Amino acid sequence: MKIRIYNYGASNLYSIFSALKRLNEDTRVEEKLDSNDFPDLIVLPGVGNFSQASRSLISEKDKIIKFADKGAFVLGICLGLHMFYEGSEEGHGEGLGVLRGKVTRINNGKVPHMGWSYTELLKENALWKIDKKGEWFYYAHSYQAPYDESLVYAYAENGGSRIPAVVIRDNYFGLQFHPEKSGAAGLAILKGVLEAVRK
Repeated sequence: MKIRIYNYGASNLYSIFSALKRLNEDTRVEEKLDSNDFPDLIVLPGVGNFSQASRSLISEKDKIIKFADKGAFVLGICLGLHMFYEGSEEGHGEGLGVLRGKVTRINNGKVPHMGWSYTELLKENALWKIDKKGEWFYYAHSYQAPYDESLVYAYAENGGSRIPAVVIRDNYFGLQFHPEKSGAAGLAILKGVLEAVRK
């Protein structure tokens, strides 16, 4: 399996690289995606700033969407999930626009929402390879994706508000938490991603 982590300046790049490298030998970090090197999985990591990521993404945006249209999977983590949307209150620029709506600043509870939060499963999905219907994951963000019930498969609470934690549409997988910083539970999620890609 070919995993390509797109480098748009996210600060946790090598944490996710190390986690995925342990699970899959052919994992690389790329600043430009090779049109002739069809990936099975493209990873858009976080933490970072939406405007900066948007500027970096301009040259690769169409390529990523074309890869996905031809069957590649895309995993967005934290900021990477936000890049699935049309835009963000965090700054100027556009995301991939494969999901409708705009990322908004958290307006209830802790800002930033940082640390371990209990995350509850709403709907069965290919990524959740955990026996329990809830688990603790590590979060670090001040903005959140729109809460679209048709796309949200798990959520975390922050000050009484629900934060989309797992967002899935077709072959686009979005995680608001950081699986690479979430111990065994996070590793189980990454294994679920790879199993879904292999099928």
